[in-house]
Amino acid sequence: MIVEDVLYGSFEIEAVLADLILSKEVQRLKDVHMAGPAFLINSTWNETRYEHSIGVMLLIRKLGGSIEEQIAGLLHDVSHTAFSHVVDLALANEADDYHEKIKQRILETSAIPEVLKKYGYDYQKLLLNDEQWGLLEQEAPLLCCDRIDYTLREVYRYFSVSIDEIHQFLTAIKIISDKIVLESIGWAEWFVDQYKKIVIDFFYDPRNIFSYDWMAQIIRLGLDNNNLTEADLMMTDNQFLATLKLINSDKIQELLEKINQPPNYTVVSSNEEYDIFQKKKLRLVDPLVEVDHEVIPVSKVSSDVRKKIEKMRFSSEKGIYLKLT
Repeated sequence: MIVEDVLYGSFEIEAVLADLILSKEVQRLKDVHMAGPAFLINSTWNETRYEHSIGVMLLIRKLGGSIEEQIAGLLHDVSHTAFSHVVDLALANEADDYHEKIKQRILETSAIPEVLKKYGYDYQKLLLNDEQWGLLEQEAPLLCCDRIDYTLREVYRYFSVSIDEIHQFLTAIKIISDKIVLESIGWAEWFVDQYKKIVIDFFYDPRNIFSYDWMAQIIRLGLDNNNLTEADLMMTDNQFLATLKLINSDKIQELLEKINQPPNYTVVSSNEEYDIFQKKKLRLVDPLVEVDHEVIPVSKVSSDVRKKIEKMRFSSEKGIYLKLT
């Protein structure tokens, strides 16, 4: 099977990866959007968990990761609910890890264990502890393939960063002691700039905030009133949306209409009257760089990066206040 990706190119992959990609669990991710319900407000915000999952798998492959780690990368988001992280806001789960909490249960009721068993792999060993995979996952602020892929994918798609620039960045990646390291301070600074575009400029775009707030309210109402079940959250986005439209609730239908026709707004300060407040999970990066044969966080040698990281921290911890007009 040949897999093609806009960022990484074409790869011929092993049968186990092909079978996993064709499974209904992975195919479902074609209709689970990375930006959650925001695509209902802005149809161009249509990146999916499927694209990201394929991308993470291929980036791990490109960086020399094992077939086992590629499998883990492909399946790391398989338990995401409809509209991705909106469920975390609905359930006031500040860790943004609801999909991780249900991952084992979702896997156990899926076809994935049997697919892996067919090729001699134990799903429990491969998929229930992503921390064992140094390329796939690292604690922030280090870089990992998950963090790199969604950043590159979204700045290419939503901020017009060129594919040539992205390819140049990819050539600047080294693997040293199982850690992702960048070959220069310049490329580390570049990545910090790209990450800021995503976690501040994009995640805090008011249209993103609106869609999350209103869909989270819908989910809470639906669960509280037994119009929705936990199992419903594992639908695709469009299946879930169709289910919501059939619920006999004036409030839910009013909120759905708001998403379809968002109002005008003003960004205000915390001491002014506001209608919506939202604070996202704190996300920062401080890439490792190799300087004089020593691997260190770039913030230790770049005052510019230190300032940018602190500015991102301040913006994230402040959150955003919106007044509807």
